[in-house]
Amino acid sequence: MLFMIQHTHDYSTCIAHQPENRALFQETLTNLGSHGVKVHNMYGNRLEHTLFIVCEADAMEALDQAFDPILEMGHLTVTPVMKRD
Repeated sequence: MLFMIQHTHDYSTCIAHQPENRALFQETLTNLGSHGVKVHNMYGNRLEHTLFIVCEADAMEALDQAFDPILEMGHLTVTPVMKRD
């Protein structure tokens, strides 16, 4: 299944100002594949503190496990999507 994941946070919780959280956030994204999550693309809007991830996983449980380390670093919206021709 394809998913569009949107991660948002505000200025006060921005990982750019928190080196420990930045390292954990980057490590979590790097390790998505080890949880069976294939990332197709990532897009960011720095001014809005928003990250978009287009990814693929066999089940929602894989996403839940993969993103668990950063759940408290902002808000995650996970939307199943499909390719339209």
